[in-house]
Amino acid sequence: MKKLSTSLLGMMMAMGMTTAAYAQQDGYGEAYGEQGVMPQQAPAAADFDDAELQSFAAVQSDLDVIRNEYSARLESTENPDEAAQLQQEASQLMVQAVEQAGLDVDTYSNIALALQTDPQLRDRIQSMM
Repeated sequence: MKKLSTSLLGMMMAMGMTTAAYAQQDGYGEAYGEQGVMPQQAPAAADFDDAELQSFAAVQSDLDVIRNEYSARLESTENPDEAAQLQQEASQLMVQAVEQAGLDVDTYSNIALALQTDPQLRDRIQSMM
């Protein structure tokens, strides 16, 4: 369970930053820097096939919907228990969306990590969106 929750946290961080990066004109690396996250060693783009990259690109809109809905709900609560429940629900929905897109959490997270250092990969994914 600890591995799952660690993966979920990493995936949620990656999901939030991935979509935010597409909104940034300056690119993915600056989106990470603005959020104070230290980039990790990212997998090479060659580690991913076109189907995985297309699934990654396709699931972004679903993740945006989940993130937007739950962000608004989290902002409207002051109850820590309710906030924790909402975060758990959001995590579960995000995992389901990623898996329904044909990816596992680790692959999704690895693609998101690779985006921070590989402008060509970032361009490929943006062209798929």
